[in-house]
Amino acid sequence: MRRRRRKAIDFRLEIAPVNLIDLLLVMLIFFVTTTTFLQLRMIELRLPKSSSQLLQSSDERLHVINIDEQCRLSLDAIPVETSLLQESLRKLKQQDQKARFHLGADEASPHRCFVQVLEIMQKEDIVDISILTKVAQ
Repeated sequence: MRRRRRKAIDFRLEIAPVNLIDLLLVMLIFFVTTTTFLQLRMIELRLPKSSSQLLQSSDERLHVINIDEQCRLSLDAIPVETSLLQESLRKLKQQDQKARFHLGADEASPHRCFVQVLEIMQKEDIVDISILTKVAQ
């Protein structure tokens, strides 16, 4: 009797690296074309150098807040403490709902003081604000 040999099926799966590179390239093109890139835009803000004169408003509806290089505040040329600024603004806002405010800061004044005043104004719901870039004569 003869024995029959079974033919062994040799099954090998070969993945060609060229196909993987093509697939990777297609995926890369897809992600690059569909991704939005984050673009941050910054505004360069240069504050003017202060002179010894503080701005004084001639219009009764216009109020000027000045910040000097030592972070001292003045409201309509009257020195005011940071802790009392919110109450002063509240009184001015109650007297005239259409009051306008100018905010001027010295070039050497700390940015934190400027932001702190803006936050106080935001708490008092003051929206009509002008930021002074030059000292008015």
